[in-house]
Amino acid sequence: QQPDAIAVQCAGESLSYAELERQANRLAQCLIAHGAGPEVVIGVALPRSLEMLVSFLAVLKSGAAYVPLDIDYPPERLAFMIEDSAMALLLTHTQVQARLPVVEGLARLAIDEFDDSAYRDTPPVSGLLAGNLAYLIYTSGSTGRPKGVAVAHGPMSMHCQAIAELYDMDERTRELHFMSFAFDGAHERWLTPLFSGGTLVIRDASLWTPEQTFEALHQHGITIACFPPAYLKQLAEYAAHSQLAPPPVRVYCFGGDAVPDQTFEQVIAALRPQFFSIVYGPTDT
Repeated sequence: QQPDAIAVQCAGESLSYAELERQANRLAQCLIAHGAGPEVVIGVALPRSLEMLVSFLAVLKSGAAYVPLDIDYPPERLAFMIEDSAMALLLTHTQVQARLPVVEGLARLAIDEFDDSAYRDTPPVSGLLAGNLAYLIYTSGSTGRPKGVAVAHGPMSMHCQAIAELYDMDERTRELHFMSFAFDGAHERWLTPLFSGGTLVIRDASLWTPEQTFEALHQHGITIACFPPAYLKQLAEYAAHSQLAPPPVRVYCFGGDAVPDQTFEQVIAALRPQFFSIVYGPTDT
């Protein structure tokens, strides 16, 4: 992709590919200075934002693995994930620090206080192998305590390349990232558009109504979007009564739950995409 092309947008702000690369490389150099490397686990506890994407990418570039922590989770669940993952560092923001549990001995780095001027723009040499850990995702805990599931770089890379080919993704792709980053399917869905040279549009921290989402799909010219089936059903119901044409979405993904036949038919009739994809998360495989 061209360096000045938009890589990611969120809440009216954007980063070009060149700027995303520069910020992620500098943060990765800092993380390495703090001990990051293969099989080191780093927590990311941030609001939905451009900084969150920079942080995920920086952790991967450093060779370490990240654990996404949803700042809206109860403190006791976050404390369990922090301790169970044995993370070495927590990347966060001064605005959300007070909402996070205090875990003795855990180093923290507030990304809004990070001075990147001391670090280089060049990508670090991480020494990664395909079998090294890329990220940990914690299950819902429906059978008791949440369980951390490990996803390695090699399989994740293969998965993203296959998704990009299957969905025919390229620099024209504009994907809306709607799901929580605490859900494992969310991570292929930020990596693949960037791997393909497209633009990633991240929903902000507010909970969008179907009307807001419908408008965003039009406004940003979204071509790929993934939603839980129940929400996609609401979106189809809104679209059916809208005076506007369906959004330009070429591929809708259902993710995270079974899809009732009625929902499938409603989406076909009201949203008229070219393709459907019914997906389950990488941790399932």
